Amino acid sequence: MNENLTENIKKLVQKGKENGFILISELNAIIENLKLADQQYIRDGMEELEIQVVKTPKDYDEFKYMTGEEAIEFLQSLSDGKTKAFVKDEEEKK
Repeated sequence: MNENLTENIKKLVQKGKENGFILISELNAIIENLKLADQQYIRDGMEELEIQVVKTPKDYDEFKYMTGEEAIEFLQSLSDGKTKAFVKDEEEKK
Protein backbone atom coordinates (compact mmCIF):
# COMPACT_ATOMS: atom_id res chain seq x y z
CA MET A 1 0.00 0.00 0.00
CA ASN A 2 1.18 3.45 -0.72
CA GLU A 3 1.73 5.97 2.06
CA ASN A 4 -1.26 8.13 1.14
CA LEU A 5 -3.62 5.11 1.19
CA THR A 6 -2.24 3.97 4.55
CA GLU A 7 -2.64 7.45 6.01
CA ASN A 8 -6.21 7.75 4.72
CA ILE A 9 -7.13 4.38 6.23
CA LYS A 10 -5.57 5.40 9.57
CA LYS A 11 -7.61 8.62 9.58
CA LEU A 12 -10.76 6.70 8.78
CA VAL A 13 -10.06 4.20 11.58
CA GLN A 14 -9.52 7.06 14.01
CA LYS A 15 -12.82 8.63 12.95
CA GLY A 16 -14.52 5.25 13.26
CA LYS A 17 -13.15 4.71 16.76
CA GLU A 18 -14.44 8.13 17.82
CA ASN A 19 -17.91 7.71 16.26
CA GLY A 20 -18.30 3.93 16.39
CA PHE A 21 -18.95 3.83 12.67
CA ILE A 22 -17.77 4.93 9.25
CA LEU A 23 -19.78 5.40 6.11
CA ILE A 24 -19.37 2.77 3.40
CA SER A 25 -19.08 5.59 0.84
CA GLU A 26 -16.06 7.02 2.71
CA LEU A 27 -14.40 3.64 2.92
CA ASN A 28 -15.10 2.77 -0.71
CA ALA A 29 -13.64 6.09 -1.89
CA ILE A 30 -10.36 5.20 -0.20
CA ILE A 31 -10.11 1.52 -1.14
CA GLU A 32 -11.81 1.47 -4.56
CA ASN A 33 -8.54 0.89 -6.44
CA LEU A 34 -7.55 -2.16 -4.39
CA LYS A 35 -8.22 -5.78 -5.35
CA LEU A 36 -11.56 -7.09 -4.10
CA ALA A 37 -9.86 -9.44 -1.65
CA ASP A 38 -7.91 -6.53 -0.16
CA GLN A 39 -11.06 -4.43 0.07
CA GLN A 40 -12.85 -7.21 1.95
CA TYR A 41 -9.84 -7.65 4.26
CA ILE A 42 -10.03 -3.97 5.19
CA ARG A 43 -13.82 -4.12 5.73
CA ASP A 44 -13.37 -7.18 7.95
CA GLY A 45 -10.64 -5.34 9.84
CA MET A 46 -13.04 -2.51 10.62
CA GLU A 47 -15.47 -4.97 12.20
CA GLU A 48 -12.64 -6.52 14.22
CA LEU A 49 -11.85 -3.02 15.50
CA GLU A 50 -15.53 -2.73 16.46
CA ILE A 51 -16.14 -0.06 13.86
CA GLN A 52 -19.41 -0.48 12.02
CA VAL A 53 -19.44 0.18 8.29
CA VAL A 54 -22.86 1.68 7.52
CA LYS A 55 -24.69 3.34 4.63
CA THR A 56 -26.03 6.22 6.73
CA PRO A 57 -25.51 7.44 10.29
CA LYS A 58 -29.09 6.27 11.01
CA ASP A 59 -27.92 2.69 10.39
CA TYR A 60 -25.44 2.86 13.26
CA ASP A 61 -26.31 0.47 16.10
CA GLU A 62 -24.66 1.84 19.23
CA PHE A 63 -25.48 -1.36 21.10
CA LYS A 64 -23.94 -3.81 18.58
CA TYR A 65 -20.69 -4.41 20.44
CA MET A 66 -22.12 -4.29 23.93
CA THR A 67 -20.87 -7.06 26.22
CA GLY A 68 -23.31 -9.22 28.15
CA GLU A 69 -22.74 -7.27 31.35
CA GLU A 70 -23.13 -3.94 29.55
CA ALA A 71 -26.36 -5.16 27.95
CA ILE A 72 -27.73 -6.20 31.34
CA GLU A 73 -26.85 -2.82 32.85
CA PHE A 74 -28.53 -1.08 29.93
CA LEU A 75 -31.67 -3.16 30.25
CA GLN A 76 -31.74 -2.58 33.99
CA SER A 77 -31.57 1.17 33.35
CA LEU A 78 -34.77 0.85 31.31
CA SER A 79 -36.57 -1.06 34.06
CA ASP A 80 -39.43 0.48 35.96
CA GLY A 81 -38.25 -1.41 39.05
CA LYS A 82 -41.35 -3.61 39.16
CA THR A 83 -39.71 -6.68 37.65
CA LYS A 84 -36.79 -8.74 38.85
CA ALA A 85 -35.31 -9.59 35.43
CA PHE A 86 -31.52 -9.45 35.27
CA VAL A 87 -31.22 -8.84 39.01
CA LYS A 88 -28.77 -11.10 40.87
CA ASP A 89 -30.03 -12.78 44.02
CA GLU A 90 -28.50 -11.36 47.17
CA GLU A 91 -27.18 -14.83 48.11
CA GLU A 92 -25.31 -15.09 44.78
CA LYS A 93 -23.44 -11.88 45.59
CA LYS A 94 -22.05 -13.33 48.86
